[in-house]
Amino acid sequence: MQKTRKVILIFLWLVLLYSFLRMVFYLMYFSKNDFSPTEMVTMIYWGFRMDISGIFYLNLGFFIYYFLLEDLLPPGARRLVTVSLLSVINLPLLAVNIIDLAYYRFNLRRSTVDIFRVAADSFPALGAFWKTWWYLFVLFIIISFVSVIVFNRILKRSSYSKEGYLKRNLLPFLCFFLVTGLLARGLSERPIIPSTPLLYLPAQYQALATNSTVTILYSLVKRQTILKEKNYYSVSGLDTLFTIRHQLKSEEPFNKMNVVVFIMESFAKEYADDRDPLRAKTPFIDSIMTESIICNNAYANGLESNKGIVALLGGIPPFFDEPFYYSSYSNNSIRGIGTLLKEEGYNTNFFMGAGYDHFGFARFSKMLGIDNYYSMNDYGNNSHYDGNWGIYDHYFLPYAATQLVKKKSPFFSVIFNISTHFPHTLPDSLKAQFSIKGQDASQNSISYFDYSLRLFFDAIKNEPWYKKTIFVFSADHNIYLHGREKAGLYKNFRIPVFFHLPGQRIHQSIDKPVQQLDIVPTILDMLHYKKPFMSFGHPVSDTIPGIVFNHFGDLYQAIDSSYLFGYNEKAEQPAYLYNFKSDPMLVKDLLVKGQPPDQHAVKMEEYLRAVLQYFNYSMIKNKLSEK
Repeated sequence: MQKTRKVILIFLWLVLLYSFLRMVFYLMYFSKNDFSPTEMVTMIYWGFRMDISGIFYLNLGFFIYYFLLEDLLPPGARRLVTVSLLSVINLPLLAVNIIDLAYYRFNLRRSTVDIFRVAADSFPALGAFWKTWWYLFVLFIIISFVSVIVFNRILKRSSYSKEGYLKRNLLPFLCFFLVTGLLARGLSERPIIPSTPLLYLPAQYQALATNSTVTILYSLVKRQTILKEKNYYSVSGLDTLFTIRHQLKSEEPFNKMNVVVFIMESFAKEYADDRDPLRAKTPFIDSIMTESIICNNAYANGLESNKGIVALLGGIPPFFDEPFYYSSYSNNSIRGIGTLLKEEGYNTNFFMGAGYDHFGFARFSKMLGIDNYYSMNDYGNNSHYDGNWGIYDHYFLPYAATQLVKKKSPFFSVIFNISTHFPHTLPDSLKAQFSIKGQDASQNSISYFDYSLRLFFDAIKNEPWYKKTIFVFSADHNIYLHGREKAGLYKNFRIPVFFHLPGQRIHQSIDKPVQQLDIVPTILDMLHYKKPFMSFGHPVSDTIPGIVFNHFGDLYQAIDSSYLFGYNEKAEQPAYLYNFKSDPMLVKDLLVKGQPPDQHAVKMEEYLRAVLQYFNYSMIKNKLSEK
């Protein structure tokens, strides 16, 4: 029984570490939430259950080795090998749990295998992460050091046992495996997975109830998302609720205006809202917006850059855990905005001051039919490198302008800025100018981007094609400033979206909900494009009421002008319903016995389920292209 006792002690030590990290996670992100006593007890219970699951599955190989194979090693080498194996298995995943103490504020979810894709592009910014979150690095070193000591003491050489192999090793292993395996899996028909706590807790507490080890392991096993066809509605019934087939009607001939889309990194709605204390000084953007079509209630469809770009440029909802272009459906045929406009004689371009194919954007550009990709490699002056992500905006945006001046009209171009990304690094020569009193580092980077944008427009405003150009502005995502409050369920998706047509000097406000998915259809509508195309969005000029949808974790949301509706796709049931107009802090869940209370809410559920059915069908059957 010695081995069983030691394994239990190791297990308890790991549970203690995970509980400690959950407490830190709670203090950082959830301490301001008003948990009811029932919610708190349920959260603690599921926290332990998820920790046991994660530790068991992660260490299953170690348990097999320790009970069944360790005795085959020379006595003098056993403890060294065992402690080393235990450390190599557990310390990296503990590191991911510690990383998520910081990373959660950027994506509002526990990490999956996608973190390894992001890590390669984020490695140059490691120094900045260290500077900001040095204490998390120190915490990992302390936990690692103490854990190795604890493992050593627990596994110190024991007295020789005369018991046979069956009694000494095999039977204890089977008993331990059955008991802990049962706790890890659970007694229900379906095993415990990261979304299981959603059945017992409000959606916004899922990240607190689980741990990063479980989400990493689950995503490794799951690998890429495999969709199943939904059959909520008949084919004819589905088309009455939602369709991705579009053919715009216009009496005007096709208008070959140039199109320039600015994807504004981490540009939260708050930075452009005069009523918000986080309002940043952006005099140039303000001047543009006085002659723009402004979408006052615009939302992102995802929480990360590699999700936002799929919705914004592809018209495809970011419903996968992984980006669409990394999914098993990435080989599907799509006729992207680049392809559609090239057929009309357009030159197509993508500009980003980071390295080539940063976050996979180059490959997605090719999927969309965008031919020319300009990165820091093409810029060719590393003295303007910010030390983290790429070329400073006030250098790269004017560079993009000089390239556009060389293009023959009509052209379609995307410009993705980088300097508003954490750590919000400013060039030394402009630090004094943009160290603005009353603003934090993120606000200062927004003001600096505003300055860089003015330099871009100064370089092109006298070009003959300037007034024949549509300038589109949209954030890739919010910067997640509301992670601690329940209202973050909708606030975390709010972004600025506006359309600037300098040749028409239009000033118009659109108050209905608008989403990133609506941008491509709106561009085509402004060009009077009449051919069929596929998109999950609609032109902002449509008279239909706006309903936006987004996805995070295992939840899908629909948002209209008043209601926020959450849907648990795994359980196939509503998760929550709030009237955020009358209840902005989302205090009262309006679901009645888990069901929508009125016809308005029922229609929101029907609409979201229709979107999900259409999405799965289109991906599975490869129906994203239309000619």
